[in-house]
Amino acid sequence: MEWESRLSRIAITLIKVVVPAVLFGYLLLQVPKSDYDLFWGQSKRWELLVSAQVVALAAIIFSFLRWRHLVLAFGIPFERSEALRLGFLGYLLNFVSFGSVGGDLFKAILVAKGKPGWRTEAVASVLLDRAIGLLGLVILAWLSLVFSQISELPTILVGIRRGAGVLACVSILALVVAVFSGSWLEKWIDWMETLPLAGQSLARMARAVRRLRTQPLVLINLLVTAILIHALLASSVFLISAGVYPAYPSFVEHLMVVPPAMAAGALPLAPGGIGYQEGALAGLFRLLPDLPVGFSGILVATIYRLITLFVAGIGLFFYWLSHGREFKLVNELSQNEDSRSN
Repeated sequence: MEWESRLSRIAITLIKVVVPAVLFGYLLLQVPKSDYDLFWGQSKRWELLVSAQVVALAAIIFSFLRWRHLVLAFGIPFERSEALRLGFLGYLLNFVSFGSVGGDLFKAILVAKGKPGWRTEAVASVLLDRAIGLLGLVILAWLSLVFSQISELPTILVGIRRGAGVLACVSILALVVAVFSGSWLEKWIDWMETLPLAGQSLARMARAVRRLRTQPLVLINLLVTAILIHALLASSVFLISAGVYPAYPSFVEHLMVVPPAMAAGALPLAPGGIGYQEGALAGLFRLLPDLPVGFSGILVATIYRLITLFVAGIGLFFYWLSHGREFKLVNELSQNEDSRSN
């Protein structure tokens, strides 16, 4: 029934909001009072904190432009200004529950708006962009741990290094096979097209991805850009540490810690990964053998969260400019999909 479906959506939304909020609050309560006193009592280097904001904003803008590059590779006309506008609106939606529609699907629907027949390719562009972004994060985490200067890594970091290496190799192999395989894969895609319900859409998405085999440099460019974007985000966290504490982990140590923590925040468990990313960042910082006395990973993670919320606020500005038209459109489409499925 409709009211049962609505209640279940409300319950899921509450769980997604309340659980990470409680987790975040718990993490903040675990910080010793002496760390808070040290944090508030010492002078801050505000120029570094402002630089952290600028670097994070630049990294996120580059991620929107990376997505545009992929959309253009699929043959979909897409202006740079539109990519930035939809990117910021989608980034805002990562922090806000919006029915059953998240920021990724929001971007996919609107990039195909006014372009009949392109919706499947638009969805494929968003999903592939997300996958490439996560792959870049995994590769950066693996490289940072492989070339670590620490003689004996903690067991957890050794496990992350091995897991990231395996996942990176498997993902790259799967991507190469999906894009560059011969006629045998086309036969599988033809078979997939005969499947009921989503078969035709999945087949079109697969063919859209395989369109990149005529543009191999696009994939390389996207992957390198993804790695650089996550390196910039790690640099933002490093600038926060340097701006807040007189003694802090090195940049290389930040590269060892930040990418795995951001991978935890990328899991679809909470809006924007709130709570999970902070917990992972604080826990991984504590594993560093020479962590300076008084350095609090959770407080650094909290400042980084505020920086990302500022970026999401730019999406709020675009929302006000459009009077929420895009959100209303996507919400209507979401409700129509829900009514058809019930």
